[in-house]
Amino acid sequence: MKTKILFTVIAVLAAWNGFAQDKLFDKLSNQKNITQVTVSKGLLNLMPDMASSMDMNGVDVKDIVNKLEQIDIFTSQDNEAKKMMRKEATDHFANNKSYEVLMKIKEEKSNVIFYAQKDGNFIKSLVMFSDGELECVLIRLLGKFTTEDVKKVVNAK
Repeated sequence: MKTKILFTVIAVLAAWNGFAQDKLFDKLSNQKNITQVTVSKGLLNLMPDMASSMDMNGVDVKDIVNKLEQIDIFTSQDNEAKKMMRKEATDHFANNKSYEVLMKIKEEKSNVIFYAQKDGNFIKSLVMFSDGELECVLIRLLGKFTTEDVKKVVNAK
């Protein structure tokens, strides 16, 4: 009986934790003036020929396309939406200890930060947040990647 209760508590906590981690992306998907594109595993499986050259806003994901489960892209050029995206992303990643910063790039008119969320020795979520003068972009790659896979993506930027 104790095992069943313990298993139930663990399952509830795991589900609650997963919900909290998607809160940012859920919030962005319901905002005006933010374009959202979600590419599912089904569509990714239909694109094997594109895997040799797959570019997501300047990030080449060809080396991990077969390991992807989903790609989410949120983008806006609207000043209010960019301000909201900036605040929500900054708050989310500052308060969510399951993500770690992999790399920061600061250029004259833009900042790019790569975040990773690990699951054991693998990375299950790779996020690129680009905050520029003209556009704000958040790209999330979901799957099961090795650190070598991620190095290839990060070095492509």
